[in-house]
Amino acid sequence: MSFRRSLAIAALASLWLAGVSLAQPFREPAKGSTERAAILDAIRPAVEAEMHGPVEFVVTTMRAAPNWAFMQVEPQRPGGGSIELSQTGLRDEADMMDGLTVFALVSFHNGRWNLVDHVVGPTDVAYAGWPLRYGVPAALLGLEQ
Repeated sequence: MSFRRSLAIAALASLWLAGVSLAQPFREPAKGSTERAAILDAIRPAVEAEMHGPVEFVVTTMRAAPNWAFMQVEPQRPGGGSIELSQTGLRDEADMMDGLTVFALVSFHNGRWNLVDHVVGPTDVAYAGWPLRYGVPAALLGLEQ
């Protein structure tokens, strides 16, 4: 096989694989659905521990696949009250944070959604390493176009 032909086959294979990764069946669980509530409940204990009290979430982004879900949420106190950073367990990190935005990754196994990792108030794309670390599709995190 010639070098040109091998190169052409490799290029076509790359395009096909890129198309496969873009065709992932991501969805946004419907507001009010039990799936959406279960995904949010998977991150709630960790966020409540950091915020030193109960929280509810305003969802900015939520993408789910059969075994993964990724979200960007804004925590607030029940009823819409704001959270004062100085009253949280993150108060000593306030000068290194960009607000209280939470990025979280959950996985579905053993019949439930489970927290895999999360970050609060990052000043960069702190979840960029999650595909390599956890095997989650980069497209689910919005890292591929």
